Amino acid sequence: MRRALLIWAILALAVSACGDQDGSDPEEAPTMEGTEEEDDRDDGDDENGDEGEGAAAEGDVQVRNFHGDEQGFDDQRPEEYVATEFTTFTDMEWDQWDERRARGEGEILGTWCMDQGCQDDPYDITVELGDPVEIDGTSYFSTYTVTDYDAMPDETRAALEGADDGRLALPS
Repeated sequence: MRRALLIWAILALAVSACGDQDGSDPEEAPTMEGTEEEDDRDDGDDENGDEGEGAAAEGDVQVRNFHGDEQGFDDQRPEEYVATEFTTFTDMEWDQWDERRARGEGEILGTWCMDQGCQDDPYDITVELGDPVEIDGTSYFSTYTVTDYDAMPDETRAALEGADDGRLALPS
């Protein structure tokens, strides 16, 4: 079972790394529902060079997000959040984001639930990010805890917990 999950993870990463580079029709390429074609990350500067709403102030805690970027990038309050090679959060709405924790609602999917069809019908969840660690002067949340699984079956919940043990990817 672990070997099958590992193969699915590798295939998912390979497909996402390829993107639209092969010139094929994006309608035919495997995609995650709700993703956007263009890069919607805010670099924090508006047209006048002032910091905008999405800009990270000094000391703000980040997550390492791999959505559309296999190298990953620092992000805050991401709507689409590829947290690890196994787990993706989508349609996220964050009601808390501070130096200790972040809490939000959205959907979760990953390699651990592909056999249940979660790529097309993700599970509704409430998640809390925590345990900030400092790397090269920047703080990153390092763990996640799903606090409300909604209708996720126990077997799927166990697969989620075993996939990445609640650990978030960090910069290397």
